[in-house]
Amino acid sequence: MMRFTLPSSARKGALALTAVALTSTLSACGGDDAEAADPTVKISYFPLVHTATAVNAEESGLFEEEGVEVELLPSAGGAQAIPSLMAGDYDITYTNYSSAILAAQQGLPIVFVAGNDVGASDHGIFVAADSPIKDVADLEGGTFAVNNLQNIGTVAIKAQLEEAGADPESIELVEMPYPDMQAALDRGDVDAIWQVEPFQASAEAAGMRKIADLFTGPVADMPVAGWVTTQQFAQENPDAVAAVQDALAASADDLRDDREQIVELVPTYTEMDAAVVESVALPEWSSELDAEVLQEMTDLMEQYGVIAEEFDVETMMP
Repeated sequence: MMRFTLPSSARKGALALTAVALTSTLSACGGDDAEAADPTVKISYFPLVHTATAVNAEESGLFEEEGVEVELLPSAGGAQAIPSLMAGDYDITYTNYSSAILAAQQGLPIVFVAGNDVGASDHGIFVAADSPIKDVADLEGGTFAVNNLQNIGTVAIKAQLEEAGADPESIELVEMPYPDMQAALDRGDVDAIWQVEPFQASAEAAGMRKIADLFTGPVADMPVAGWVTTQQFAQENPDAVAAVQDALAASADDLRDDREQIVELVPTYTEMDAAVVESVALPEWSSELDAEVLQEMTDLMEQYGVIAEEFDVETMMP
């Protein structure tokens, strides 16, 4: 049975943990008897349509079929996911790849478990209905809201600007949570915002205008988010990690293009009602981890200053 308990560290907003402090915390929370003490795998997920893979795997018995006992824990998502993982609040978490790569590049012992979703039409660039901005090139010198300055949104918008012949460094990125972006656009605080479902459906209903998908052109089909764990957990629990990988892959296969099942499932663990789920653009689920594509994304992170130096993403592959 799922237990919907918000991790304590998520409530505390541990945004400023350093690599050294996190590694020390991991050592304190780990230990040789960690596996023996609790064989249940604690998996954290941000309640979105995208994380239906984990909830479906639990509800439909896919984790059990793979022989692994799982406790699902909803999280606040965003920048808190990895600090909470390193603090030992859970064993596996859902996070965007860029945050995981940034953390690993800074020295945190993080590895991938499985993929989850790639960029598709469920991520949009929106402007006000009366905005003079017609396309991505018009954002040169403007302001754009992202949910985290150092993640996939920064990489995607700059890559699109460069592809359009505009200066990618001319745009001013403004960090704010997704739920705050539409109000900021209404007030004129920013020129454009990044909306992922279900916020995209809300923006469209409010009359905001979508000028492009965020993940298109040079960043089409870019991997957006997946599941990660610590090196220690992966090394001490290889069978459990493999079972989770298989269950999530089977769940993605179950859900892909099955809107009826998604409409029934998503309102059970989010605040979205069925009518909204009926209208959203569905995620492009993929449990695969393509090292070549992830390396391309990592190279773009370096190109646009999200990471300070080259990083070999193979060090994070399972």
